[in-house]
Formats: sequence, C-alpha cells, structure tokens
Amino acid sequence: MRSRLTPPSSRLLHAAVAATTALLLAACGGGGGSGTATTTPEASAPTVSPPASASNLGAGVGLPTATGANVAQVTIRQLASNTTTLTANTPYVSVTVCAPGGSACQTIPDVLVDTGSAGLRVFASALTSPAALPTIAAGGGTLAACAQFASGYMWGGMRQATVQVGGMTTATAIPVQVMGDSTLPAAPSACTNLGGTDFSRSFAGVANGILGVSNLKYDCGAACARSASNGVYFACSGSSCTGATAATSQQGINPIAAFPSNNNGSILALPGVPLPNGAPSATGALIFGIGTQANNTPSSGQTYPLDSSGNLNLTINGAAQSGFVDSGSNGYYLALSGVPTCYSGFYCPTTPFSLAASLQLANQTYGTAQTLVIGNAQTLFNTQNAALPSLGGTAAVANFVDLGLPFFYGRSIATGIEGTSTTAPNGYLVY
Repeated sequence: MRSRLTPPSSRLLHAAVAATTALLLAACGGGGGSGTATTTPEASAPTVSPPASASNLGAGVGLPTATGANVAQVTIRQLASNTTTLTANTPYVSVTVCAPGGSACQTIPDVLVDTGSAGLRVFASALTSPAALPTIAAGGGTLAACAQFASGYMWGGMRQATVQVGGMTTATAIPVQVMGDSTLPAAPSACTNLGGTDFSRSFAGVANGILGVSNLKYDCGAACARSASNGVYFACSGSSCTGATAATSQQGINPIAAFPSNNNGSILALPGVPLPNGAPSATGALIFGIGTQANNTPSSGQTYPLDSSGNLNLTINGAAQSGFVDSGSNGYYLALSGVPTCYSGFYCPTTPFSLAASLQLANQTYGTAQTLVIGNAQTLFNTQNAALPSLGGTAAVANFVDLGLPFFYGRSIATGIEGTSTTAPNGYLVY
C-alpha cells in the first residue's frame, strides 16, 4: 500500500479479488512513483525450475531476540471473523488509541502494518466511540482526507488521538484518519472522480485499520500545506466538502516519528515459512527505532537509500527496474512475460520458479542477489494458508516492481524515516 498523498502522483494501492474454492483473497498490492519514471523493460521470461530451497530463509539483519517496550507482536493469520476473504500475507498488530489527555482508550486489534504509507487510519466500525476523538477544524468546518489509490480511495475524517503500539506511545495527540466516519457527508467528486472502489467500506473486513510506518514522516507534506487544490484534504461543513490546505501539524503522521524515543524508523522481522506453499500462520515482531538500543541495532546488512518517493533501483534476473519494498502488499507484483496468469492477474505457473532480485546501492553497485519464488496462485489459495511466501501477480503499477510481504519472510527489514540520516535524507532500508 504505497502512498505518499502528494498530487499529482500518489503512492498507490492495487486491489484485486481472486476466487478460490471457498474463500476470496483480497490482494492489496502497492505502487509508487513520482510520475516521471521512464519506461523500463519487462523482465525476461524466467526459466521454470523448482525453488532452490524448501524454506524461505532470506537474509536477516542479525538482530538479537526482540523483546522490550519498543517491540510489538505481529501476526499473519486468517481472521476468524472473516469467512468470505482469505486474509493472506496480511501482517497484523494491535494499536491503542486514546482521546487527548489519555481518556477513552481503546485497543484495536488486527491493524495492518504498512511500510508503504505514513499515518494511522482506523475504521469507524472498529471504534467503540469515534466521537470521543476530537475533530480537527478547517475552513469553518472539520478536516477530512481522501487517500487516493490505484483502484479506489479511502474517505474519512481527521481526528486527534494519542497512539500506542507495543510499549511506545506518541508524545502528544496526533492526527489520525477515521475511515467511514458517519459524521461526514459523502466523499466529494474531487475525491471520487478517479473512480474505483470505496475502500473505506470494502477493506474493513480485511483489517481494522492501517498503521503506516514508511520512510515518510507525513502522508502529504508541503504540497498539501501550500495548495487547497491538493485532492487530499477537504474542509467539510453541513452537506458539502471543499478542498483545503492542511498544515503538517494537521496531516496524518507516521506515529513512530511522534514517539519520544526510538523514533527514527522501525524493523519488521518475520520468520521464514516453507516454500512454495507456506504455512497457516506466522508470528514476528515490529521493532521501533534503528540503532537506538541493543534490540534494534543491526549486526550486519546493507543500507539502501530511498528516493523522495520511497523507491529504489533494483534488478530482476539482470534487468534494471524501479521498485519498492512494501509490507502492505500481499504478494510480489511485477511484469513477467511468458508466465500464465489466473484470478485477476495472479501468476499461475505450472511449476514454481525462481527469480534473482537485488537492490541497487547509491554507488551503482548491487547488493547480494536474493531468490524470489513465484508459485501457482490457485494452488496457494487452495491451501487456505495465510502465510504464502510465493504469491505473485502482474505489476500493480506500470514500470514498478513491488516486493511485497513475501519478501519479508525470513528477513528483518529496517525502514528509516526521512530526515533521520545525513547520508540517506529521504530514508533508507537495511537488511
């Protein structure tokens, strides 16, 4: 779910729905870019061969056992409450929100951990009393936000709350988006004119919210502070909403950046699961801070600087590509010629096959190639496993490679927030 809500080009959400024997899989791929990316060639048709190994071990950062106040448990599992959607490759964490001053607190389970967006978005349906969180004034009314994605949008009001994840709590109340906020009028045409699904409604069965912990500090930044025609923020009064500027103090903010400590980024560490068909569930950790204390200091690993949109250069089977790493995408999404597809663009090769992927460093050398395995989506869905390490599909956004949640299995991947490193001012990855 890549999204920096900076017009005219947002970091994007790709949503697809694939039928299985008894369930549906809601596929949430990501995308991104500045709108100026040049066309890159599709990766050449891979050689069909069995995976190189039976388990997805990956290349970890070599972290110690993750325990402490700066650690939150992450689970990947089928939601018992969801009998119609296979919630595959969805990393869940619990988040506690409180009204300013610390009253009316509520712990919200099953919030998606998204390294591809910034800010906390929760569904009104998951809140016992949404009205307990105060609104943010704008233009004589209240501030609302429209998060534009590739296949639709998320519409909701901006409200104030303190946010706690694990043992870390924001120093003050921060703006959060309440999706499906019944106090708002319908989304204006400036929000809906791109068409697609209203994810404020349809995504609620997959997760109770989205915890955006990307390299970005704010979800929109200076662009939305300067111009009211940003397409993201609106002032709502009565039955109408009009475009509005939003100072960064009013915008969605990466909650980690608002912690009093361990606030320069996070590490998502997930165990390996068997290739290609995965496991019923997996349990890992979201660790706050990078190099700020013993349990978040990488003992090895390479630093990959990101550009201003959170993208980086990489190669797939030797072909240069632009791409990103995104835990909010539930598969590998990339253009591959000669590979059969099924179910709205998921890859369904006869035999699982391997790709060689490597991330490019700023000095134009390449990191160690990593093996990606693409399996048959139909076979994977039929297992009804929630942890699917070889799920892949066609590119969610043209000319970009999305290394989604499967890339995290067997790895500890750190995401540094912009402005916290002099050598990587736009943020960085370490793994």
